[in-house]
Amino acid sequence: MIGDESGNEIGETLAPFKWRVRLSDKAPHKRLAIVAVGIAAFLIGAVLFRNVLLGVIGFAIIFGSTAEFWLGSLFTIDAKGASVKTGLSITAIEWANVKRINRNEGGIKLSPLDKPGTLDVFRGVYLRYGNNNQENVERALLTFGKLCDIDVVDGSDGRGDGCPGSQSGE
Repeated sequence: MIGDESGNEIGETLAPFKWRVRLSDKAPHKRLAIVAVGIAAFLIGAVLFRNVLLGVIGFAIIFGSTAEFWLGSLFTIDAKGASVKTGLSITAIEWANVKRINRNEGGIKLSPLDKPGTLDVFRGVYLRYGNNNQENVERALLTFGKLCDIDVVDGSDGRGDGCPGSQSGE
């Protein structure tokens, strides 16, 4: 059985595996820069254009576009698929739609596209590793996604068609 940082365990019950990553925890000094730029955007709108509404919109744009940094993201892997929730935004992919897996030192990208291309940035779900949970995330992908160890480790593809002993390749 494996567990996440909050004590959830994956075993026979197959409870969803969840973890939270807040990028600002690794670089807290950058929070001050975001606040300063947000205040500057508000002041430009409110003072320069003499419109408080423009200032509020500028402030909201700065904080909305940096929400993953200061608010954090909640990652979930379950029997249905994988999802990421940041603020009000939810990005999800079902296991049947995973065509490719790209792995790097920061996390794993589950892509619905067969081949790499310009749309890769906009499609799929990126599962960012938390503090010392890389092994747990990969094990949850193997358990819930019914993926091959080779798929997760090498990042070759998503449906296990290269799995040793795989009959149909699902």
